[in-house]
Amino acid sequence: MRLNPYAPKPARIIRVKDETPDTRTVTVSPNHFEGFTPGQFAMLTVYGVGEAPFSICSSPFDKDFLQFSIRKMGSVTSMIHEASVEDEVGVRGPYGRGWPVDRMWGKSILIVGGGIGLAPLRSLVLHLLENRSRYGEIAVCHGARSPSLLMYRSEFDDWANHGLKLYLTVDVGEEDWKGNVGVVTTILGKPELDKAGTIVCTCGPPVMIRFVLRKLVELGYSKENIYASLESRMRCGVGKCGHCHFGGRHVCLDGPVFQYDEMISFPKGVSPF
Repeated sequence: MRLNPYAPKPARIIRVKDETPDTRTVTVSPNHFEGFTPGQFAMLTVYGVGEAPFSICSSPFDKDFLQFSIRKMGSVTSMIHEASVEDEVGVRGPYGRGWPVDRMWGKSILIVGGGIGLAPLRSLVLHLLENRSRYGEIAVCHGARSPSLLMYRSEFDDWANHGLKLYLTVDVGEEDWKGNVGVVTTILGKPELDKAGTIVCTCGPPVMIRFVLRKLVELGYSKENIYASLESRMRCGVGKCGHCHFGGRHVCLDGPVFQYDEMISFPKGVSPF
């Protein structure tokens, strides 16, 4: 019997953690996936309301649960924010093309996240730290509008203890903020990495991605090693609804992670350039 690709599998919320005033990380169990690549996404269903795509932000090595960091924006996300532990949701996936983890062994990695764009990158960070000795330098540049909107602040010390170098910036500082003030491109030059051989992965608002890609090339990073996750426009997750179709491609099937040279050829309105 052929399985229905649209049919969600039931899971229960087992933990909820507030990351920022408008974003929380929801942990659901069981994990029905046999495995996933960091950067892939899943569809979450709120029964009677609808479904929406969300990046999987947990480690692929965690087999008992899945995590999603969800910003309150619409009807589905609002209902998830109102949900409690033991409430049931539907999950289907994983979908899409994730980060090029097979290319990363022995390489240095630069991760650039803007706001909630760090969510699909957190899964990659956890993947790298699980096998830390297999990689070179790992640096994360993370920016947000204000200090309170920085994602995963409670995890920063643990990341640093595993040899990850973290660079933070905010658009608007506060009285107790001692770090950099400015957009994320202002800190891209701080990591001391072998730019020709470093693999870069970035995600964030489209305007941020546009200027990050330009700045990376200006700094000397190789275009063939630059990847970005373009997570907008998706709806069904399996390439059937056509909502994310453009130029013969589907974001949900051919992405959401794309290489620099692929993005240059995208039609206007989809390309970050």
